[in-house]
Amino acid sequence: MSLNRRNFLGSGLAASATIGLPRMAFAAEKADVVIIGAGLSGLRSAEILQEQGLKVLVMDANSRVGGRVQTVQTVDGPLDVGASQVGRGYARVIDACQRHGLKLVSEDRDLLPFGSHFSGEWIDGKTWGSNPLNLCEGDERQIPPNLIGQALCSKYNPLQELDDWLDPRFAEYDISLRELLRRKGHSAQAVELAGYSAPGIGIDETSVLRMWQEEVRARIERRMGEAAATAENGPKREHPFGEANDHRDVGGLAAINNIVGGCSALPLAMAAKLGDRVRLGKRAVSIALSDTGGTIACSDGTAFSGRFLICTLPFSMLREVEITGSANPVTRQAITTMPYANTARLYVTIERPFWKEDGLPPSISSDGPMGMFWAVDNHTGEGAHRGMFVLVGRTAQAVSALDRAEAEAMLLGELARLRPASKGAVRVATWKDWLRDPLQRGCGFSLAPGQVNAFARDMIKPWQVMHFAGEHTRRTDFGMESAMESAERAAIEVLERTA
Repeated sequence: MSLNRRNFLGSGLAASATIGLPRMAFAAEKADVVIIGAGLSGLRSAEILQEQGLKVLVMDANSRVGGRVQTVQTVDGPLDVGASQVGRGYARVIDACQRHGLKLVSEDRDLLPFGSHFSGEWIDGKTWGSNPLNLCEGDERQIPPNLIGQALCSKYNPLQELDDWLDPRFAEYDISLRELLRRKGHSAQAVELAGYSAPGIGIDETSVLRMWQEEVRARIERRMGEAAATAENGPKREHPFGEANDHRDVGGLAAINNIVGGCSALPLAMAAKLGDRVRLGKRAVSIALSDTGGTIACSDGTAFSGRFLICTLPFSMLREVEITGSANPVTRQAITTMPYANTARLYVTIERPFWKEDGLPPSISSDGPMGMFWAVDNHTGEGAHRGMFVLVGRTAQAVSALDRAEAEAMLLGELARLRPASKGAVRVATWKDWLRDPLQRGCGFSLAPGQVNAFARDMIKPWQVMHFAGEHTRRTDFGMESAMESAERAAIEVLERTA
């Protein structure tokens, strides 16, 4: 006998659905579907299910909605310290903004030119090929040191389709970037330099397949629209982890867009539509699963029961929740061992363009503890500019061992050491270290070498009545769009089981 969502609450099936659950389930607040996590994936799955007539509840441990979408109000205006970019190909996010009456504007974060500081020396990328410090070999010699990791990773990417990274045909590449470069015969210096701009957590810690998935998706994003950037007429890559925006209007959008007022406006609007279906301050401590329902117990003594559950918690947090139910070794392995990358950023106001004093490029990539310093073009060349210290991979992991005051002092001090002209010219706006966020513990999922083959293909399958969503369950997209993609998939899975 199938369960029809339209008569679930109005029939004896509502009572029978609790069979097999702990006693506390009978005192728990009940819904057709309980969703753990009020980020974009949790809120979107709730929207879809509620539109189809199901009673939903969304719970979150935080005092705000949005997850890794977070806008911070500073004296200089709102700053997105989490997800911030909406590409032309973000169809689901763009649609959500339109439905909720939110406006998109071309991202104004064009970075000023980069210099590189490696091995105690300033490197001119244009003359790197003839620099005595350049011990690379062959074609490697022409790649600037701050780009070599991403350039070599991209060079060997055989993937064409968005989901090729999960295709067993490419299983042999579930290896580290270091191992890939070793197999391809690259020089010791090229491998060393690649570690400073390797996608993911690092050159040893992230599967090449995971790196290639994002590159394939980014490649398609860049091709969106007739006026999208091309190698001949578009912005050219000058630094790792980002590109200059193509501001040309294609269908009303630039290549990269922001939500007016900050990206938190989107989850706030979604939560407002759901109303009292969203419960904040509810931290899950245990999840009891059966074949007929699930119950979440919270740290404040409350509980929620549903015929189905959708869990959107990052696995960095879900591993702290006790889950009881049938054996599920693949998903348990994923929850227990999947690593999370970190990004730490110190957002600053540059009160005077100090690069005009020292004659060096405004932005920096370095092999030192401060990682990268990005100076944002204010389009006048004079006066105050925005900027940020950007730490990823190992530099981000190292800075996470410091408290905020120590981290700020270290970064400003390191910049002043390399650029004495910057002393007194940089004012802190805000700081965000996602690894130290107690409800996230990382800025995004990664996959270690071997983990695509071990569990990535199957870890999103339902665990009895619990379904999974969130950017860590992506199949084809990235960024905010991957959270929305996963929400649709999980909601459809639940609807198919209630039909």
